[in-house]
Amino acid sequence: MNPQKNKFEKMEEFFDLRATGYDGHMAENVNDYEVFYNSIAEPILKTESPIKLLDLGCGTGLELEYIFAKAPNADVTGIDLSQEMLDQLISKYIDKSDQIEVIRGSYLDVELLSDEYDYIISVMSLHHFLPDIKLNLYKKIWRALKPGGFYIEGDYIVSKIKEVELLADYNDRLENNEFLQEELFHLDIPFSIETQQELFDRAGFTDFELIFEGDEAGVYSVKK
Repeated sequence: MNPQKNKFEKMEEFFDLRATGYDGHMAENVNDYEVFYNSIAEPILKTESPIKLLDLGCGTGLELEYIFAKAPNADVTGIDLSQEMLDQLISKYIDKSDQIEVIRGSYLDVELLSDEYDYIISVMSLHHFLPDIKLNLYKKIWRALKPGGFYIEGDYIVSKIKEVELLADYNDRLENNEFLQEELFHLDIPFSIETQQELFDRAGFTDFELIFEGDEAGVYSVKK
């Protein structure tokens, strides 16, 4: 599960071009693939009830297989920039079409209702954003969760030293006008577990739990 070298491709175009074959690519390149994706679903209680779940950066919906195994009647909303990815998701879960709503757009911009979801998840998506953007998103997620609801994230993780290096590289390239800060580009800026926990605390979450920690990725949850 190696974070790719920073490439200055616009986010939507990057994933549109890689939608076909994306699932196979992830299965081959994600270390401890089954453990990682099972860990995403671990905090979700096994239930037949129609829980409400929001998937941020849902892509082709790889994680939904594990979600539906725990909550087969879950009412899922998925948000993603890539229409090609969403088309793959819709085709894959055609038997769940009455339970799935997809929204093409940036989850940074899509308005979310307050106290709406039992669970919000994001898998391999948020490592593209700087701390201030993440903090604002986490506050938005906190508001959208029902009281007692959980946010679950699975993503690349790095050491604190590596995190500092990546942020310095980002700032150098920004100063050299290699890309525009106001546009969404496919850049890898994963954080350390320590930074993640600090951001969650500042956003108002409690009960941080590190569910899985691999060599290059982790899964963690927090509670509203």
